[in-house]
Amino acid sequence: MTLWRTRPNKITVLQRVPLFEGLSERQLAQVARLADEVDVPAGKQLATTGHVGREMFIIVKGEATVRTRQKRAIRLGPGDFVGEMSLLDGGLRSADVEAVTPMRLLVVSFRDFWTLLDAAPALTRKIMQTLSRRLRDAERGVSA
Repeated sequence: MTLWRTRPNKITVLQRVPLFEGLSERQLAQVARLADEVDVPAGKQLATTGHVGREMFIIVKGEATVRTRQKRAIRLGPGDFVGEMSLLDGGLRSADVEAVTPMRLLVVSFRDFWTLLDAAPALTRKIMQTLSRRLRDAERGVSA
């Protein structure tokens, strides 16, 4: 077990993730309790278009590529997250997501996602802002 997996160290890691900026110590402790930390190798498929989404991934370390149905490739790195759309609306995955480098992720399950949003309402705002930005970028045809 690596050191960051202990609760105090996990909270320190969470404090560096932009999605969790501004959360109280109590809220960060709740996130630490609900999010599982997972290390994945380069090449690991995190999500597949058309499949059921059961979790959200928050990137702590490493990079992933998101490939949309329109064949756009978007590169994500530390602080970015994917998988939230399927948890919000119960729909199927809308893109393929693959680890480009070895990655350290926080993984939040469907059940824990809603508990997390209840515990830290500021996350709802940040997720909505990110979804809005992604939609606007997609409408303009922006790729990373």
